[in-house]
Amino acid sequence: MAVSGLPDGSWWVDDPIDEPGEDLFGRGPFVSRAVALLDQIGSRPSSTVVGLVGPWGSGKTSTIRMIVANLNPDRWGVTWINPWALSGPDAVVTELLGAIRGAVPEKASAGTRVRQQLSRYGALATPALSMVPVVGSAATAMANEAIQRLTDQGTTLGEQADQVRDALLALARPTLVVIDDVDRLQPEQLLAVFRAVRVLGRLPHVHYVLAYDQQTVLDVLSTTPIADKHGARAVAFLEKIVTLRLEQPPVRLEHAESLFNTGCAGALGRASASLSEDAQRRLVEEREALLLRVLTEPRSVARLLTQVDIYLPLVGASEVDFVDFITLTFLRITYPRLYQAIAMHRTALVDATEIAEPSRRRPEFDEEALAQLDVPAAHTGRVADALQRLFPRLNTDPVRSTVAQHRRRGQRRVSDPDYTERYFALTSIIDEISDGSLAQAIRELADGRRGVATEDLTAALRPNLTDAQACSRAARTLRRAASLSAELSGSEAAAVIPYVLDQFDHLRGPAAGGFGPDEEATVWLAALLQQADGEPLPPTALGDPGLLPYLLNAIRMAVPEPADATIANLAAQPPGSSWLADVVQATYEAAWARVQEHTCLGDTAPIEPVSLYISRLESAFGDADVDRRITAAVNGGLPVADLAARLVDIEVAFTSTGTHTRISGFDKAAFLGRIGRHRVSAARAQLDRAAAGTRPGALDRADVSWANRRRFAASALIEALDAGITEPGRLLPAPPEEQRHPFTNHRPSLMNDGGEPLDLTLQVAVLLPAGDETPTGAHNGWGPPAGTREEIFLAAMRSAPISGWLRARHSDWGIAAEPWAISDANGRHYTTAQSGARAATPGALGMRQALPVRVGAQLITGHAAQSPSQQSLLLTVGIGFHLAELDERHRPAEARARVVPLPAAFTLHGLFELTDALVRCAQTAKALWMQLDDQSPPPETALLHLSLTTAEGLPAVVDLSIYPRRGTAVRNQYFKVYQYRSGSRDIAAAALRDWLSEAGYRHHEQAILDMWDPAP
Repeated sequence: MAVSGLPDGSWWVDDPIDEPGEDLFGRGPFVSRAVALLDQIGSRPSSTVVGLVGPWGSGKTSTIRMIVANLNPDRWGVTWINPWALSGPDAVVTELLGAIRGAVPEKASAGTRVRQQLSRYGALATPALSMVPVVGSAATAMANEAIQRLTDQGTTLGEQADQVRDALLALARPTLVVIDDVDRLQPEQLLAVFRAVRVLGRLPHVHYVLAYDQQTVLDVLSTTPIADKHGARAVAFLEKIVTLRLEQPPVRLEHAESLFNTGCAGALGRASASLSEDAQRRLVEEREALLLRVLTEPRSVARLLTQVDIYLPLVGASEVDFVDFITLTFLRITYPRLYQAIAMHRTALVDATEIAEPSRRRPEFDEEALAQLDVPAAHTGRVADALQRLFPRLNTDPVRSTVAQHRRRGQRRVSDPDYTERYFALTSIIDEISDGSLAQAIRELADGRRGVATEDLTAALRPNLTDAQACSRAARTLRRAASLSAELSGSEAAAVIPYVLDQFDHLRGPAAGGFGPDEEATVWLAALLQQADGEPLPPTALGDPGLLPYLLNAIRMAVPEPADATIANLAAQPPGSSWLADVVQATYEAAWARVQEHTCLGDTAPIEPVSLYISRLESAFGDADVDRRITAAVNGGLPVADLAARLVDIEVAFTSTGTHTRISGFDKAAFLGRIGRHRVSAARAQLDRAAAGTRPGALDRADVSWANRRRFAASALIEALDAGITEPGRLLPAPPEEQRHPFTNHRPSLMNDGGEPLDLTLQVAVLLPAGDETPTGAHNGWGPPAGTREEIFLAAMRSAPISGWLRARHSDWGIAAEPWAISDANGRHYTTAQSGARAATPGALGMRQALPVRVGAQLITGHAAQSPSQQSLLLTVGIGFHLAELDERHRPAEARARVVPLPAAFTLHGLFELTDALVRCAQTAKALWMQLDDQSPPPETALLHLSLTTAEGLPAVVDLSIYPRRGTAVRNQYFKVYQYRSGSRDIAAAALRDWLSEAGYRHHEQAILDMWDPAP
């Protein structure tokens, strides 16, 4: 194989080398040994057939040329036969003897005699060859008989052969006949060559070198009558022909690596490309794992590099990942059927929307299927692994598959849907702006100028919104722009943002059901917001209602997860704390202003996602803050019916006739809880006018005008108010409950009751994040050292809502709160603290009278057993009472009370406020998370276990005498498990309603409703 093409990249040149100095594979010692053997062979007259055996493309021709170059030309005559030029079996003898004749010196008289005898011998031998059916001792008699019958002017072929032998013996000069590419011959030609060499060409001092791939020759021989499909017979036959077998030294790995590396460097240099450190590492891995394990011969390596050299400039080195490109090129030229299958399924191979296990989705690329696609069995494992590296969706681990797919976005990998087509097009895609031009456009925008590249980008972002392909191209351009913007500085990113904001008007696709390229422009905007630090957003952007939804979504994409907690943290920072915090605050205040402005416009307002604004405001400022804002706005005259219309849910329905928007529902209970039942009732006349006597079920849901949404919401609220008069429980909240939970065996010892049972105990356990496991101590917890942890814990409990409730009892109960103190600890795994309230009345009191209220808390931090990398926090807070030791004023009583209810029993309202204080300790848990780990915000959702335990039953500790009851059975424990995000009063009201109902009480719902939603 040629190496002269290396410097200029002419990899397609397949000429053998001529000089030993051109050898790149260290074959000099082998050549020297072969020359010595030939010199030894040439010293004797016996004809010898040497076989140089090696795979196709291993450089056999170059090896022979180096051997010939080292032979003494004054001693040896060398001639070459090209069997490809033979027209048929009859031409073999003519070519063979003619080649020998050409190697004989013309000037010597002995040489002249040999040449003449060879000419006469050839005239008889050519037709004689067809008379020799086989070669070997069994055929000798038949061959001799055939030869004797052929005469020319009275001389037999045998006599003529003797004359040739005598002449060659007299010449005594060794002749080497080289027959290359023997393995490329057809069966008839191959047998003809072997016959000629074995019978007619076995002449004194005439030696042969046959170059071939042994397995190929054996396969051809197996198809002839000589072997008749018997491999052993083919081997035996070949051994009779070849006297001396020489094995072509294989290319050592370091030589193949050198050839490969040189070729890659040349291709990259000619394409003006470079490789990152990561790409260099991956190229080495791919070279070691696949490429040079299969491409073991110089010709196959050169063939791959030729394709890379041709197509990389066409595709564009900066438009694809070089490692993926060379690997896919290898598959294309080495396994054509496999490549066709990859090309056919490429959309599915890069589709990130599928969730099923990849191994079940793509069985056509497992090892068994690869074998059916003509991948040799020895290669299927390596190729299957390479396919998984190219296409993570083929990975049998769905989690690793999804993570790998996500990480590759924007890296120009073949598995990135935005770049996949470039690998298969094998040329630049005319309709798309290149990454080079796109990067130049971003650079122009970052520098504050708009040149030709920016004009090209703008044109690419003006698709015909009714053309799905044009929209898809624009979306790909926007996603690529987001990735290419990663290297911008903060000020440069801020400079690009106004351009992106200008594009949204041209990218909205209402004909596509709202899923247009504008969604991808939001991704680009989010990428810029993550980096930006410079000029503030243009005031026109914050005041543009059309841009507000995109800004809100982009902010949510830009901040770290959990997004709600991060946005809330940014919204609470002082002005000027950071560029992004200022953007969040300005954008969210603009959103609140837009909610009020849009509502006041009534039915004439444009269609706009006001409910999205309110949802985002809740994430930033919390439900309570948004409820206060809305309440104040309603008190200030904001129309209730128009506000409710903005909170009607709208959905996009996909049907055979196209996409349609329609009303999907309205959460009337949530609206009543947000605004307040009394305020909605006060607006009853307004609601009646808006509903105009219609019911929600009678309205046309396909009409999404504000007028119809107002009618829908007003009629639903009227129904709820009317139903609440007779069934107030229907107006109470219903927070999501959890039936499966990890609290079954969670019974910590929180309060030291001195061996005296408590009359009433309430406890809340808050698990962050919500899950199926409580924290384990396998990794010894997390957070700061034990001493710091205890200080943080005590400070948190002093400010916890339950401590506030306890302090408030000083005036009406006559008790004084005890300071919190650590009672037990185990490093960073668990910490327990206790507090309580002591009777303020002096005198000789028993333990229960002196300390009638006891409080305890336990903090556990650790990791989930099933997910060791997942931090977990569990805060448990409990409060217990010796109520029977107190009188009706909650002062120490002279004797333990035995009546039901107890004199010091809670009122229902008092129990509601205590339960609410306990539930609000979920915020304490989140605050502890942030103090123990200031690097990650707390999870948005917690699991909350709320329980009530009483020794004598609920009627003894809560005065429920005004409510009718069915049954008299005493139940000692009640509990509920909820998902908690916010809204402690919702959970407190729902828990009390359920507990009383389970105890048999009726008609208590109105009282709880009034506590939960008090009149203004």
